[in-house]
Amino acid sequence: MIIKKIYIMKLMKNIGLLFLLCLAMPLIVSCVDLDENPPSDLSPQNFYTSESEYNAALTGIIKALYSDWSGFDYGYDLILASGAEDIRSDADLFKNFDRLVPNDRELVIHDFWMKCYQAISNANTLISKLQNAKDVSAEKLDALEGQARFLRAFTYFYLVRFFGPVQVTTYENQNSIETVKQSSVAEVYDTILEDLSIAEVKLPLSFAEKGRPTRGAAKTLMAKVYLTMTGWPLNDKSYYVLARDKAAEVMDEKYGYDLEDDFSDLWKQSNKLKSKEFIFTFYGSVAEDGVAGSHMDLATRYFGNGEGGWGDYFSETRFFDAFPEGPRKDATFTSVFADGTTFTEAGVEPFIAKYRDGGRRVSTSSEGFRPMLRFADVLLLYAEAANYVNNGPDQAALDAFDRVYSRGRGESSPYTLRTSQNEFDRAVLEERAWEFACEGDRWHDLVRREMVVMANAERLPNVKETARLLPKPGTEIIPGILDQNEY
Repeated sequence: MIIKKIYIMKLMKNIGLLFLLCLAMPLIVSCVDLDENPPSDLSPQNFYTSESEYNAALTGIIKALYSDWSGFDYGYDLILASGAEDIRSDADLFKNFDRLVPNDRELVIHDFWMKCYQAISNANTLISKLQNAKDVSAEKLDALEGQARFLRAFTYFYLVRFFGPVQVTTYENQNSIETVKQSSVAEVYDTILEDLSIAEVKLPLSFAEKGRPTRGAAKTLMAKVYLTMTGWPLNDKSYYVLARDKAAEVMDEKYGYDLEDDFSDLWKQSNKLKSKEFIFTFYGSVAEDGVAGSHMDLATRYFGNGEGGWGDYFSETRFFDAFPEGPRKDATFTSVFADGTTFTEAGVEPFIAKYRDGGRRVSTSSEGFRPMLRFADVLLLYAEAANYVNNGPDQAALDAFDRVYSRGRGESSPYTLRTSQNEFDRAVLEERAWEFACEGDRWHDLVRREMVVMANAERLPNVKETARLLPKPGTEIIPGILDQNEY
């Protein structure tokens, strides 16, 4: 298939060259109007002084995360998280993750890792050069710093959840990373929270351009970080209070977030710029030959039965069968193909419907989009945290939960104030599985709740607890500096 040829060619390119080019290429992702090309001479004396140069540098952070097939534009985070029940791949390049037997030579691991550290490096540079600004208002500098810090925190959040202890780099040491000793998981989270605590103050409530992280995005990510810290490996339950309170802040009407009435509307190109539910989203583009376009509409479509996709990854029948009936299930899966054949008749697994509306396409790139933080997450974060803090659900937790539950299933939640803490906790965790199916969250929920073995025991009886962390790329390991995870 064409994807295999194109993809392998991309993977075999010189990674270091791509990263150097990232600094000089304009970002053509999202709806942010940042078309200025950075000067060819990137010396500190004549760069990072004007607003346009800072905006171009900001684009470089996002571009590192969303371009060249190795990041969120192709769903690498979903492939890395395919040890959960909602994502599967049989492709040779990806199947080890679904089978929970990845090794330190996986190209997916190597490329995602490198993309993340390029984004962090770009953020480090931008933040360190804000003091050089000329004729840029303090308000705009604050917004630039807030965005850079959010994106750096966002990137570290993915690294620490997938890989555990990782290196925390700065502008001063990033060019000698071979001497930067890895930080503990707790230290990485401290770094994330420090960035987000600054970002939530400096970021505005909104931008005219879509795709920029806002104050609500920083608070939402902070709530999600707090909730994650309550589970494995830190298991610090005191963070439940902070998760509840931070989620409650985002639920304030001044932020303007709400659920879409119809779950299927979340995944339509016609609604992507006006959805009241999106808090932080990557937007693809087909400008300039689609260098930073989305590839997920084709990757998540079946290649047969009139679908015209690549079939690179999909969902699992066991997950589909357990999924509650209702409008959310219909919008989550492609269970009937273009020619009217069901996936069972075709002898394959159910495919993912959330990303199939890619909009305009140029070659293999489309205008697809990736919602990374949604208001539904805020509501379920609040419900889980409040239930723990209050030793059972209070009315606010029940209401938050019911908003997601009833939209997804077309009927009201059966849970009441008489529901026990444990029962409601199980219900919220299950609801997260259905609501965020094929968005990458299920894997991280299984890890933090120490459920990876339980979720896979029947299918993979030899799975080990060490499967919670992925191996770090073998090419980056330096004993005593960056140590390998057990796998």
